[in-house]
Amino acid sequence: MFMVQYLVDSCGFDQEKATEASKLLKGIQSRQQPDSVLAFLKSYGFDDASVKKLLRYSPKCLLLDVEKTLAPKFRAFEDLGLSPSDIVHLVRSNPRTVRIKHERTVPKIEFWQGLLGSKDALVKLFKRNRAILSYSIEKKIQPNLELLRECGLDGPKHTSVLRYCPQIAAQNADFLKTLISRAEDLGVPQTSGMFHITLRALLMVSPEKFKMQMELFRSFGWSEDNFVAAFQKCPTFTQGSLTTLQRKMEFLINEVGYASSFIAIRPIPLIMSLERRLIPRHRILATLKSRGTVKVITK
Repeated sequence: MFMVQYLVDSCGFDQEKATEASKLLKGIQSRQQPDSVLAFLKSYGFDDASVKKLLRYSPKCLLLDVEKTLAPKFRAFEDLGLSPSDIVHLVRSNPRTVRIKHERTVPKIEFWQGLLGSKDALVKLFKRNRAILSYSIEKKIQPNLELLRECGLDGPKHTSVLRYCPQIAAQNADFLKTLISRAEDLGVPQTSGMFHITLRALLMVSPEKFKMQMELFRSFGWSEDNFVAAFQKCPTFTQGSLTTLQRKMEFLINEVGYASSFIAIRPIPLIMSLERRLIPRHRILATLKSRGTVKVITK
């Protein structure tokens, strides 16, 4: 009952979660051990929410020895150039890094930092993919990166894929090959400048959802060729939900007055926010048009 109450009072757990977590902490009989862990984390800038998130993922962190485990690990992170706030982001995004020996974690961080070329990109990577440091570099990441290079994704394109869609390098090899085949079947060859963006888009859209989107646009008068052509120009529009895409099409056709065929040729508006960009811009253009200042082409 001691740890149940401690987790409630000091870590913000509710009674049920505290009772469940306390079963993993039976060896703690006083506040000294867990207090030392909490004090260490807060010295690096962990707020209450961050601490709670970490402990809900791994209550056993309260059993770690600060001097022998946590302090050396965090110093190793700092030696890589990570600031205390960077370390907070790393642990929030990848809580298991606190439990894994830093001798295993540090080489992976160095690998990704070398690929991405900057600390800022590295921190963003942690935020985008919580499991990125759990993958084997030798068995999974490097073979996939080599496959991407064989597709011509090297240099800036290679970096772009990893920065904006790092999970593509962590896929099953057969799935990645299928993804490459899907892109080619949709008329985007490996030599295309859009190939890396197409792969990123297809990773987020299953074949089933892709077909559902095609049917949605068919209801607005697009043919399958129209849909594929729009995808080739702007693959990322398929990342929107069916509801969002429908709302945008209805707005562009019914409010703005665009012909459906006009949007098929110029699909960029489909990736813009309806509330933050399309509607405000339409209102401004409508005002200017009413004054005869501009002429809007919709056909």
